[in-house]
Amino acid sequence: MAIQDRYHRQRLVEGFGDAGQRALSETTIAIVGMGALGCLSASMLARAGVGELILIDRDIVELTNVQRQLLYTEADALESMPKALAAKIHLESINSEIKMTAHVVDLTYQNAERLLEPADIIVDGLDHFDTRYLLNDVAVKHKKPYLFAGVIASQGNVMSIVPDKPTPCLRCIFPEPPPNGSQDTCDSAGVLAPAIGIAASCQTMDALKCATGNIEQISNTLLTFDLWSVNSTRLDVGNPNESCPCCGRQEFEFLHQSHDVEPTTMCGQHTVQIPQQEGFDINSAFTRLSEHGSFSQHMSIVRGELREELDGNGEPIKLTCFEDGRVLVHGTDDIGRAKSICTRYIGI
Repeated sequence: MAIQDRYHRQRLVEGFGDAGQRALSETTIAIVGMGALGCLSASMLARAGVGELILIDRDIVELTNVQRQLLYTEADALESMPKALAAKIHLESINSEIKMTAHVVDLTYQNAERLLEPADIIVDGLDHFDTRYLLNDVAVKHKKPYLFAGVIASQGNVMSIVPDKPTPCLRCIFPEPPPNGSQDTCDSAGVLAPAIGIAASCQTMDALKCATGNIEQISNTLLTFDLWSVNSTRLDVGNPNESCPCCGRQEFEFLHQSHDVEPTTMCGQHTVQIPQQEGFDINSAFTRLSEHGSFSQHMSIVRGELREELDGNGEPIKLTCFEDGRVLVHGTDDIGRAKSICTRYIGI
């Protein structure tokens, strides 16, 4: 399909035009987190004709995702497809002309710079703050635009961090991550899909502005909104803070960590993620697990359930093992128990 036909309507927009379309076609955008925000942003960017999308997500599709994560289907949930791979497949059916790369990994300080190095722009589709501060470090250090957004219930926050403009970074506005457990999550407060649409649309519009060299059109504000009560405000965030540890003093403490990545509970899933382990072999894991339950191996992922471990409802504990050495233990929020299960049945 000719480019002048496919993208005709957006090329008509003043300030975008043919030059904007060419610039967008040469832009690589990384989307970190292929949940509700990531799905919608990826869909709009793929349809717009971005040059390359890098899709990064550690999780698999579940039925509760389909309510708001618009790239996924019931079949994806039934097959427990990794989100990054499922998104790539569906996006390729939307626009086969662009390049797409999927990484089924947990973004950490150990791999963030490598995975994000090819990206010109970073889009935030995350549901937890610690990784957002890691993205902020990468963006400021390497002078890449970072488009922050978060949504819970009917409320959202959106702010674009553009080092070349310059705008304040995330730590200028929120100096430290909130304490664990202090913030509502999709599990505790839920989320309504229309609120996702507002935040993702704002992110995507600023991505288009960055890609086409229109960063002067990006607002130095933090947008907050609540669609349920029909309220919205824009807080002027001013200029970068010279005393900010990140953009002011160039101290990238979230990127330059030295401690091991710890196991974490997954938002709203009654699941614990055991981080990647050195020396992990997916084929050996499949062989060992098959002796203790019903397991299958597909697309370098091993999944199934254990005969000898039950959750609080008497149902079998389920495991999902990834090629990078991560394991999801489904059916518990107890990190200690999850670690014990992985040690006993997989040897990690």
